[in-house]
Amino acid sequence: MEKDLRIGKYALEEKLGEGGNGQVYAARDTVLGRRVALKLLHGQLITDATVAGRFRQEAQAMAQLSHPNVVVMHDFVSDGPRWAIVMELVEHGETLGSLIKREGRLTPARALRITMGVASALGHAHARGIVHRDVKPANVLVLRDGGREIAKLTDFGIARVMHGERRTGAQLTLGTLWYIAPEQAQSSGVDARADVYSLGATLYEALTGRVIFPYDNVARVLAAHIGETPPSPTQLVPGIPASVDRLVMRCVAKNPDDRPPQGEAMRALLEECLNEIEGPVTTSIPATRAVSDMQASIDAARASAGSGAGSLRPAPMASTPPMLGTTPPVSGSSGTGSGVSAESGRLGLYIGLGTLTLVTGACLLGALLFVISLVLRG
Repeated sequence: MEKDLRIGKYALEEKLGEGGNGQVYAARDTVLGRRVALKLLHGQLITDATVAGRFRQEAQAMAQLSHPNVVVMHDFVSDGPRWAIVMELVEHGETLGSLIKREGRLTPARALRITMGVASALGHAHARGIVHRDVKPANVLVLRDGGREIAKLTDFGIARVMHGERRTGAQLTLGTLWYIAPEQAQSSGVDARADVYSLGATLYEALTGRVIFPYDNVARVLAAHIGETPPSPTQLVPGIPASVDRLVMRCVAKNPDDRPPQGEAMRALLEECLNEIEGPVTTSIPATRAVSDMQASIDAARASAGSGAGSLRPAPMASTPPMLGTTPPVSGSSGTGSGVSAESGRLGLYIGLGTLTLVTGACLLGALLFVISLVLRG
């Protein structure tokens, strides 16, 4: 790379990767001062109408999306013979592909969490009529944010609007062989369910550590996508929950009608599986219950004081009152809530008495101060 190479207002710093159509660099926005990722198209490909059109299409697709699980697009630069897409730079992470390669396979819960993020991103794209068409581990960035992992979907280079043109046989190589849906392998029209298949194949690999059809012959892999049923994840890795196993096999069904219809539906099913493994995420129920109990106590105090302050008398107390947070003994199966109600009533009376005492004391103090002021003036 040339020293101090700039494209528009962006100064290139280091190469992060390279593919058939260009390179990806870490760069700095010299105006805003932030670091970005810059995807640079090979100069000689700008004159290739197909490649150049696909590059612009990627930028246009990303510009329509704003989602926490989609890599953010900042800019598109056309600087003479150099075209570049400027994106969010994910500095503390790696691709899902490199993560699987390094760790062998992921635990079911971890694989589900990462896949849920990608499914949510796809749901966002599908709702806007965009099909990604190249979902695979290499296009999923796993960002580490403290103790969390956040999945971000990238590379919309062959995305298209649903119900658009059909792909020809010459375009088949645009999809990645190991994750391509059967209808893509047959050069048929695709919709959101093709992305569901590819994400299902990605989850399969995350769970098992191997691609869904590990053959070394292109024709055989394509034929397998079209007509071969893969072994279920549990056949390769015993112990994967049955619900996860069923969902994976549903996502990679040959018939698109048998799959979840789009990304958001798949995300909801993934969440159900994750809840079975880890339990549902709870909100602050104890705090809510405490507020409700306090309100009930105040209502009880008001009801007890309804006939006037003079009639407010404490209820008889046991010799040793129960500690807060414990449940008083209940006699008989039919009186399950009576002890709790009695305790709430006593607590309400105490609150009422305390409030009355404070008000009375404040009045007496005010009167005393008034008398003292009169004496001092006299």
